[in-house]
Amino acid sequence: MLSHKTEAEAAVETQIAYCRFTSVIQELCLIFLAWSSGAVGGVCALANVLGGPLCELERLCVEGRWEEARDLQWRLIEPNAAVTRRLGVPALKQAMEWFGFHGGACRSPLQPITESEAQQLRQDFSSNGWL
Repeated sequence: MLSHKTEAEAAVETQIAYCRFTSVIQELCLIFLAWSSGAVGGVCALANVLGGPLCELERLCVEGRWEEARDLQWRLIEPNAAVTRRLGVPALKQAMEWFGFHGGACRSPLQPITESEAQQLRQDFSSNGWL
């Protein structure tokens, strides 16, 4: 039987192969791919803010409900990028405050996010249905 893969399917397989080296992954943008290839968990900064949805993502993966997991994953990527790569710990602390947690003050040398950054951060969470 011949099988023809789309470019997207081939890209996913490549990323899955890349993730196979570990059983725990630390980057949310790869967590869906990691779980689909046998990882057993993740270390996600976003869990400080959206712990419930991340647990739901794991449950969907464990149950093999890949389309639902993928859809949830897409909604989590933008807020995760904001509180990790783009704005970092100060943004994570701000988001924690918005969600009713105590983020606390930034320790030196980190500075709180600016008003402009806070507006972008709010947009990252709002546009994905979290705020």
